[in-house]
Amino acid sequence: MAILEEDEYNITVEASMIDKIHIYYKCPFCYKLKNGRVVDSPFNTKTKRIYSSAKPNTHFHGSGGDLKNRIEHRVSHCSINDKKGVWLVINENTKRS
Repeated sequence: MAILEEDEYNITVEASMIDKIHIYYKCPFCYKLKNGRVVDSPFNTKTKRIYSSAKPNTHFHGSGGDLKNRIEHRVSHCSINDKKGVWLVINENTKRS
């Protein structure tokens, strides 16, 4: 979930999983609550408490059927990420399925 590198237009993150259809990564910008709502922080500013159900949100993009290690660029579809693109690093830590 950590950002490996960042510039004005892109972030670089490690893919958590890849299959013949998708590349998955945990977004460093948004969290999904149990009720399905996506928030920009695991901390609730109104109640001053941490959302107990907040988990890093997983985004996915097409893998092109290629499971090999590589770096791929995709346009972000995260509503909270203000960057234009995401570099996805697929390496030996990326789970295959």
